[in-house]
Amino acid sequence: MSNIDTIENIVRQNLCTLLQRESSHAASLNLDDDLVYEYGFASIDRIVLMTSICEQAGVALTAFDEDDIGALRTPRAIVQLLSTQTA
Repeated sequence: MSNIDTIENIVRQNLCTLLQRESSHAASLNLDDDLVYEYGFASIDRIVLMTSICEQAGVALTAFDEDDIGALRTPRAIVQLLSTQTA
């Protein structure tokens, strides 16, 4: 499994947790869905999501600034951002 695949799985699982969906739905989540418009996430939800994902991926949340996190609009953007830190 590649690094990006691992990060993608972490993102999917954490999205399921925040969305209160069964983990079996993880594979069906569209990584291009908008976190705000499709999932109704507020800024604090993105921070909670990123905190959990970073912890599981072994990346310090402090590696990213406000602008990095504020710019995250889709799960795919999260995967791409984290992949720059774990490569």
